[in-house]
Amino acid sequence: MEKVFINPVAKEILIKGNAKEGPVDLFSYDNNTNSQALGNLFVIGNIQGRTIENSDDIDVGYVLNLVASLAKREYYSNPDASPKDAFSGALKKINGVVEEFFKNKETKINIGIFAIANDQIHISKLGKFKIILAREGKNIDILNNIQLFNKETIEEKEFSNIISGKIIEGDHILAFYPSRSTTAREKYIKDNFLKTTQDEFTAQLMAIKETKPEFACAALHIDIQKFTEPLLVGRQAQPQPKELQQEPVEEETTDDLTPAVQLANTESKKEDTTQEKDPAPVARTVVKLSPEPAIPKIIPSEFARGKRELIFSKHFRRFKNMNTSPKRKAYAMGGVAVIILITVFSLKSFVFVDATTRQLNAVITEAQTNLKLAQDKLSQSDFIGARGLLISSLASISQSESTNGSSKKADETKNQLMLALDSMDNAIDATLTSPIDIPADSGTAKLITSSGTNFYAYLEGKPAQTTDGVQSSGDSNSLLKISADGTVAGTTQIKDISPSAIFSSDAYIALIDANAKKVTSFSISKSALTTKEFSSDTLVNLEVYQDNLYGLTSTSIIKITDVALGKTDVQPWLASGTTLVNNASLIAVDGDIYILSSDGVLTKYYKGKKVTDVKTVISPDSGSMLLTTTDSPNLYLVNASTGRIYIFAKDSGVVSKTLKINSAQPISSATLSSDGTIYILSGNKIWKVN
Repeated sequence: MEKVFINPVAKEILIKGNAKEGPVDLFSYDNNTNSQALGNLFVIGNIQGRTIENSDDIDVGYVLNLVASLAKREYYSNPDASPKDAFSGALKKINGVVEEFFKNKETKINIGIFAIANDQIHISKLGKFKIILAREGKNIDILNNIQLFNKETIEEKEFSNIISGKIIEGDHILAFYPSRSTTAREKYIKDNFLKTTQDEFTAQLMAIKETKPEFACAALHIDIQKFTEPLLVGRQAQPQPKELQQEPVEEETTDDLTPAVQLANTESKKEDTTQEKDPAPVARTVVKLSPEPAIPKIIPSEFARGKRELIFSKHFRRFKNMNTSPKRKAYAMGGVAVIILITVFSLKSFVFVDATTRQLNAVITEAQTNLKLAQDKLSQSDFIGARGLLISSLASISQSESTNGSSKKADETKNQLMLALDSMDNAIDATLTSPIDIPADSGTAKLITSSGTNFYAYLEGKPAQTTDGVQSSGDSNSLLKISADGTVAGTTQIKDISPSAIFSSDAYIALIDANAKKVTSFSISKSALTTKEFSSDTLVNLEVYQDNLYGLTSTSIIKITDVALGKTDVQPWLASGTTLVNNASLIAVDGDIYILSSDGVLTKYYKGKKVTDVKTVISPDSGSMLLTTTDSPNLYLVNASTGRIYIFAKDSGVVSKTLKINSAQPISSATLSSDGTIYILSGNKIWKVN
């Protein structure tokens, strides 16, 4: 009889590059006892901070060795414990010992710890750490997948959460520290991880190192394989005396390589990882290791910083005992005074700051990091990735400013992000002319559309207010007809609908509430309203063309014929066997249907079938609008968050022009007239874009 179990086969990949990001290391441990219950333990870490050159202080790089040693000792301390309990106990012990060190050190600590025991995996992290699971031809981000993996909070400290889940035979796991160089190539790395073996994957990373000397990577490539072992029947073999036990044999082969890469296809690793600067780094493959050295004893006094001598104490004693002239002492005291003033200013500026400023500064720091990553992506012609980083950073700063207030540093960072976006887009300033003011007492304009020479605007009225205990009724929502000279030609009250889109035809104005799945149709000739409900899957985006509604769902396209005439019958539009492009985001209709995905793919459909798809260099954001007309050769992508309008060809996806809207107010809505003129709604005014 045989016992069947699954076990991880790990390959360590350690490529040392730019030292600016601090020391990085990784550790692999297995259970040396006869029990397989606790399985394997892995640690990947990075420390960013200054190393204090003083024999009385601790090198911040030592923290990695310390955490790894402590994690191993505590995790394997009780062989009878379950893997999850052992893992939780190890994290609590780490938190208890190094809490003060993490709090007081001027360091940024990124550590990922995970254990694999048979079919269980348990993960916890502090700072930046990524772990990817390759299963059935797909990459799964374990830390963000709530369907396959669950999250549990153990305590409100550094390592506070445990991610747990199941693994199966044939799974592949890639755990790594996301340094700048790996993040810039993350898509490439993930694609290769999905398609290659351990050795092929390692060779490809080494090839990057040969062409990019600054490339750095700390990763664990783990294959989950099935193993069998015979079951012992009857009396088990008695352990031999220590004197008769055979020492493991160590075989080691070493090859000189140009990249500084360390590879170990094993489940254990020596822990003496002192950072050294060797002039000629080598890569080595260890076939079998002798028993690892004893875990260094953790001395609690190393963390009792308050009991050690102050860092400048010996210098003060030396100065006190010096035989110097009064003039030199005066100069020295003056220098000390300057240092004290600088220290006080630094503490006030960077340490003793309020919570809101600290939160804003954290967002700014992340945005500056994203700016550098965007520049790396541009060097690789990844325009979609670079633009996504810049736009998300701008949105994060704006959101933080709305709750924490602004600062000079925030404004400067936003300007840097906008300049980078301008340079990438070759954006030119648009000219806004012929403003049409919408009366403020009518409400706040949210949506606009054009019909002939007139405009129609949907306005939200002022909400009900309570003054001195008396509540006013508030103003109702309305649809305004506005002539070309700005005169309000008609007002219609709108009830029972909160539209997210507005469209026009020669005879009707259609207001669509995508969330409530309602359509309000306004007859231009009769000035009459009709509101109907329809039933469909959740709509990602929609368009009304020739009184027909075309709705984009996550998996298909629906059509409601004559929706403006009050019809609500929903029919699938895609032909049988035709699939929707992945990550579909926006829809535009001119007889053909154009779908723009979030990753910049433009797909054309005709009569339910796909005709073409092209890769563009642009992508929509959450508030984008895609516009076109029947006779126009172009599509118009209006990105409201960045105030940009991208004009690109329907057939090729090539961007011909990027207009930058320099408006103090954000873009609320946009419309394209039949002659191809763009109008935007901003600050309760309708502007013509030239």
